[in-house]
Amino acid sequence: MTDVAATRPYGVLGRVLGHSYTPTIYKELAGLEYVRFEREPEDLEAFMTGNEWEGTNVTIPYKRAVMEYLDELSPLAERMGNVNTITRLPDGRLRGDNTDYFGFQCLVEELGVDVAGKKALVLGATGGAGTTASMVLGDLGATVVPVGRTSEVNYDNISQQSDAALLVNCTPAGMFPHCPDAPCTLEGLDALEGVIDIVYNPARTGLMLEAERRDIPCIGGLLMLVAQAAQAVERYTGQVTPRERILDVTERLSRREQNIALIGMPGSGKTRVGEQIALLTGREHIDLDRALEERLGMPCADYIVERGEPAFREQETAALADISKRSGLVLSTGGGVVTRDENYPLLHQNSQIVMLNRKLDELAHKGRPITARDGIDKLAEQRMPRYRAWADYIIDSRDCAANTAAAIVETL
Repeated sequence: MTDVAATRPYGVLGRVLGHSYTPTIYKELAGLEYVRFEREPEDLEAFMTGNEWEGTNVTIPYKRAVMEYLDELSPLAERMGNVNTITRLPDGRLRGDNTDYFGFQCLVEELGVDVAGKKALVLGATGGAGTTASMVLGDLGATVVPVGRTSEVNYDNISQQSDAALLVNCTPAGMFPHCPDAPCTLEGLDALEGVIDIVYNPARTGLMLEAERRDIPCIGGLLMLVAQAAQAVERYTGQVTPRERILDVTERLSRREQNIALIGMPGSGKTRVGEQIALLTGREHIDLDRALEERLGMPCADYIVERGEPAFREQETAALADISKRSGLVLSTGGGVVTRDENYPLLHQNSQIVMLNRKLDELAHKGRPITARDGIDKLAEQRMPRYRAWADYIIDSRDCAANTAAAIVETL
C-alpha cells in the first residue's frame, strides 16, 4: 500500500447523507475511519476520477451512475446491475461490487424461515432494495410476488395472498420520523412464517409491531446494514468478519440507539434515576411530565385538576408519540403512562423498557392528585400488572438514584 493509499479515507458516496449508523459500524467492525462523501450529480465525475478516497460505499442516487467510471465489476454486481461498494485495486483500477445481496441473505438466514418452494411477498420489489431481496429469495427457491401501489398484487388486495409464507418490506414506509406507520396490514395473511422489514430506524417498525402481536417471527434491517458493511470491509482490506461478530455488533448498536424508557409507580424515582443514567451514558434525558408541562403551559397536576384525567392522558399520548420515536434518549415517563394501551407500541418501537420496582411505603406522594384521589394501594392494584407486562427489565430500587441507575446500566 502506498503512503497516499494509507492516508486516504473510506466512506459512503451519496447526495444527501444525514444521520447514519454506517461510520459507527465501520469503526466497530474494523477500526476504519469512515466519512460521508456528499456530492451533487455534477460533481460525480470529479469524485470518481479523483484520488481523495481509498474505497467507498455507494448509496442512492448513484448506484448505477458510478458504473461508467469503473474498470471492472464483480459477477454479482454485473448480474444485479448496480454497485454499492467500490475498491481500488493495487494497480489503481476501480472495481465495483455489491454487498447488499450478502446483507439481505443474512437477514433471511437469521430469521430462520426456509423459503424454498414457498411464496414470498416483496413490498417495493421494483426499487433497489426490492430487486436485491427478490434476487436473494429467488436464488433460495422462493416464489417471489411483487407488491406495489399499482401492481397486480397491491396494498388493497394483498390479503388475498393468504398462502404467503414470508412478507418483506423494501419500502421506506414506517421509517423515522414516520413511525410507527406501516405500508399495509398483515390481516388475512394467516400462513406467514416470518416478516422482514429492511427499515432499521426505529428498531421495531409498525409492521414488526403487528407481527409481534400476531406471534409471527420478525426482524428489522439493522443486521443487513452491518452484514453488508462487513463484506465491504473484506473487499477493502481482506479482513473477514465472522458471523458471530456481525451479530454482536448489530446487537450492541441496536441497544445503543434504542431509548432507555423508565416506567413505574408514581413517586418511584423515575426522574432522578433517569438523570443519573444520562450522566453515566452521555445520553439526553427527557422527563415526559416536564415536556408535557411545556406543551400545556401549566403543571401537570393543575391540568388534571382543571381539565380532568382523560384530557391529560390524551395530551400525554400525543407528547409520547413525538418523543419516543427518537433514538438514544433516556425517557422518564409518568406513572400513568401504562393506563392507555396505545402507549405501549409508542414506547416499544424504539426503547428498552425498564420498570423501577420500589416498595409502596417508600413512594413519594406530594403533588400527585391521582395518587391523592385513588390511594397508592388501589393504583398499585390497577397498574402493577401492566408495568410488569410492558417491561423488558424489572430493576429493584437501590438505596439511592445513582446506585439504581448504575444497576440499570449494568443490566443493559
